[in-house]
Amino acid sequence: MKRIVGRLKEMTLRSRLLVAIILCILLPWISTYIVSNYFTKDVLEVRAAKQSKDTLSMIEMSMKRILDDVMYTSNFIQFDTNFNRLLKSNKPFDLQSPESANVGNALHYLQVSKMLTDITDMFSYTYVTLLFENGLYYTNYPISENNPLTFRDKPWFTELKDLQFYQTNWIGVHPTYIQSDKESNPYLISMARTIKGSNHSNIYLIISIEEKEVREFFNNFKNDTEAEFFLTDNKGKIYSSLDTEKIGSHLSYDITSKEHQIVEYNDEDHLLVSYPVSYANWRLVSLVPYKETIGTINTVTRTTILIQGALLLLFLLALIILIREITKPVTKLSFVTKSVEQGNLDVRANVAGNSDVAKLAHSFDNMLDRIEEMIEQVKEREEEKRMAELEMLQAQINPHFLFNVLNSIRLKIRLSGDKDSAQLIYSLSALLRMTINRNNAFIPLSEEITIVRHYLQLMNFRHQDDIELEVITTGKVEEIKIPRFFLQPIVENAFIHGYNQNEGIIIIVATLKDNNLLQLQVTDDGSGMDETTLEALKREAFAPKNQEKSKNTRSFNGIGVLNVFQRMKIIYGDDFKLEIESMVGVGTTFTFYIPIEKEL
Repeated sequence: MKRIVGRLKEMTLRSRLLVAIILCILLPWISTYIVSNYFTKDVLEVRAAKQSKDTLSMIEMSMKRILDDVMYTSNFIQFDTNFNRLLKSNKPFDLQSPESANVGNALHYLQVSKMLTDITDMFSYTYVTLLFENGLYYTNYPISENNPLTFRDKPWFTELKDLQFYQTNWIGVHPTYIQSDKESNPYLISMARTIKGSNHSNIYLIISIEEKEVREFFNNFKNDTEAEFFLTDNKGKIYSSLDTEKIGSHLSYDITSKEHQIVEYNDEDHLLVSYPVSYANWRLVSLVPYKETIGTINTVTRTTILIQGALLLLFLLALIILIREITKPVTKLSFVTKSVEQGNLDVRANVAGNSDVAKLAHSFDNMLDRIEEMIEQVKEREEEKRMAELEMLQAQINPHFLFNVLNSIRLKIRLSGDKDSAQLIYSLSALLRMTINRNNAFIPLSEEITIVRHYLQLMNFRHQDDIELEVITTGKVEEIKIPRFFLQPIVENAFIHGYNQNEGIIIIVATLKDNNLLQLQVTDDGSGMDETTLEALKREAFAPKNQEKSKNTRSFNGIGVLNVFQRMKIIYGDDFKLEIESMVGVGTTFTFYIPIEKEL
């Protein structure tokens, strides 16, 4: 055992893991697979076929009750003395001349029809037709639903004359002849036989049942399985199926050659089992996916699983011992990486040996040494950079000096009586102060609106425009903090692109929503945008933050209007929403939804 462990230590990590996988997983899997195939394949198929056959037998028993009713109705009509006496007592009359019929004929017709109805009401409902050779007929359904004389044109009708009195012709499935049932029940299953009437003339009996009654049996036994059931003749013509579109088509298999067989159906192997039907020369057929049949029979597979579990348990014990010896260096190296992740760069693995893990540990230790050297170099360079920036800042003009000078000029101009120029200088001074002083990333909404007022006043003076600003707020919404210079790029966009030396009004509406959202609407009545321009603006505004922007999207304070969306996304994440609406000749509206809980 020691020699084996020593050999394993000399092997690479990949080789050792491969040996462990082959010995502990592949070998027992192959063994179990061979055992399962050798002992269970034929047994599973036989048991699956028996299970399908039992299901078909139960379906056949249910069908037999309906066929029994059909046969009982047929036998009653053919052999009941009273009924036959009633049929033979009929006096013929000219069907082409209904006036030749007398009251006796009418009463006779009503008696036969009533007796047919009474017979069928005792059992499953069937459609019964008695057709005489002279064209006289009786039915248990309204004549308006079907003209029984049309049966004479059917291919199977000529075969009835050659039938003996004890023989039955099971016609099979065909489209319904009941007009009112064509949509709800498109198919019927029928049988026919010949009854010897008076004067040796033949009476033809046709009895039909609804195909959906057979289909309901299939649905009851389908449950949650993927099995398909069919009622067919011996040649595979489908008489009934849950899929009514398949009725009338053929199964391309010899369903009478074997009790069960494996066939390809819908590009998948299926177990086909057929079962004979009483009375008629028909068969019930089931098609069950082969994989499903194997899965449903688990007696043998449970034994296989127990054998596999015992084998895996033995190999698992060996695997634990092997992995424990193999992963000791890896565990130590993992401990070192976690310590480094927590910020401790002084720890080292110090794994001895020449294996792959040991070489990896040596490389990791060397990397940590190099990182510490690089950190020291970065510290030195950052210190040099900080000193250079300090010297550069010291060389700059003190901004407060500029503000004081502007205020002095404003006071002098105001004393001279030029209040408008003084106000413009005040707006410029305030705007420059807010632009340079960026110590606070968030400011109250009222301050942001004040910045917008100063900016709009300067732009009106510069372009000789008369653009007004209207602010509508509710409650304490002006105290809510928003990012600095958030509205100014939007107002600048409206001023530059929405107006061309015209009068107009920009409206800012701030509303507090119930879902802790601040809704800000910036609306201008400028020239607006067409749909193409609007879609282009949305694509660029909503583009990823690393996508290159056009150079002409920069605004007064260095923040592009089209970068506002990315900036707000960075601050608020997916909780922030932006909607842009515009119409040519009407104006443009930007609607922002800002989470209030993120304002700090």
